[in-house]
Amino acid sequence: MTTIKKELSKVGFGDLDTFLKIAPIVGLAFLAYLQTLFPSKIEFDKVHDKLIQMDKKITEMTVLQKAITGNSGDISEIETRLRLIEVEIARHSAQETKSGRNNKNPGGG
Repeated sequence: MTTIKKELSKVGFGDLDTFLKIAPIVGLAFLAYLQTLFPSKIEFDKVHDKLIQMDKKITEMTVLQKAITGNSGDISEIETRLRLIEVEIARHSAQETKSGRNNKNPGGG
């Protein structure tokens, strides 16, 4: 029985021959699987172009956001100036009304 166990544990020429027949097929199958995991050059170029376009759009959006922020500040300043002008107009109107009453009263009240 020991001789049978020793013969079973040894790798023979037939086993090596079988392995060498199967190994290239397994290797090719593995390479085909790896190719499905990664994009081809054309797909990679498409993804690269899309990333460049997205980068351009993000840059454009950043520029627009800065412009909008600046315009919002300008609008706030305009609103403040408009309120100051309204106050000045109200003062001027009040002074005209007051001086108009003073001019009528001295003539004979």
